Amino acid sequence: MKIKNRWNKRAKPQTTEDIAGALGFISWTISANAVLELEKKGYETTSNNHRLDIIGEFLTFLLQVADRLAYKQMDDEKRQTFIVALAQHIADTFAGNKTDLLGEGEYRQAFIDLINKRAGEYAELSFKNGEAGFDFLRYFGEQVEALMKEKHFASQQIMDIEAPDAIREFKQAMTNLFK
Repeated sequence: MKIKNRWNKRAKPQTTEDIAGALGFISWTISANAVLELEKKGYETTSNNHRLDIIGEFLTFLLQVADRLAYKQMDDEKRQTFIVALAQHIADTFAGNKTDLLGEGEYRQAFIDLINKRAGEYAELSFKNGEAGFDFLRYFGEQVEALMKEKHFASQQIMDIEAPDAIREFKQAMTNLFK
């Protein structure tokens, strides 16, 4: 999948918040495409709400990946600014899509609660030298599998293919946008 992940060479210098917004959009694209790939491979989703729930798990996963990558690249203040801006952008996008597809509701706060819950859970899992550990990938696979109607090998599919692809695409985008 080709995702624009570079700034125009003539563009003004980008703030951390600008970069977070761009990565939020890229995170949404990666997550939505991952769900489409799962469907192409025979994993059934039952509704738009179901798809959005799976996308939500991908988004929380990518936010944790961003935090782990930023930990090595940024001082604490810049990292906090970046992660908060990214989380807010992702939450706004997620809630906006839920509202568009399902009607009015309090989707943003529920998603922020999920982000906070997952942050605590992922904090205990390994991510070293820019790579997710087995436990990090397994946990993500289990969260997606719990949402799937057809659970047969869903966790393995996530761990072996979808998560590594998502991380690779996200890391490339993050590297390019922070240049």
